[in-house]
Amino acid sequence: MTDAPIEEFFDLIEDVTVCMLTSRDGGELRSRPMGFDVDKSTHEFHLLTRKSSHKADELAAHPEVNLSFARPGRKEYVSVSGQAYLTTDQRLIDAVWFDDAESWFPGGKEDPDVAVIRVVPSSGEYWEGFNALQRRWNLIKAKQSGEEPNLGENRKVAL
Repeated sequence: MTDAPIEEFFDLIEDVTVCMLTSRDGGELRSRPMGFDVDKSTHEFHLLTRKSSHKADELAAHPEVNLSFARPGRKEYVSVSGQAYLTTDQRLIDAVWFDDAESWFPGGKEDPDVAVIRVVPSSGEYWEGFNALQRRWNLIKAKQSGEEPNLGENRKVAL
């Protein structure tokens, strides 16, 4: 496994619109799908949420989170580890707001319950796999050679 340029890392999630946010709920891990926005200049991820949500309480108690992204059809997977912070900064809310957000926040951007989860990443990792034919070939080759199969590329990124 080698380190990868940050540009490659962000290219892999360029057209992904939903990630899985994993947080700690007491002694258990919980994941849920969420829309997100990424600021490539700061490497931060931003997710709209309710201040009154259970996840906001989880993040206050345990700010360590994971974001995971997947494009199974292309065999591409991305994982981001970092710290989450809840903010009601109106400039950030304005920056990540999207039209359909009013379905969750009837009061619009000024809804008193709207907040943003800022995820400040510490590290990232991604996997790019092979198509089914390449994968099968590499499995056969590994079985015959006695070596571990090469099922794709795995790289880490310092964020």
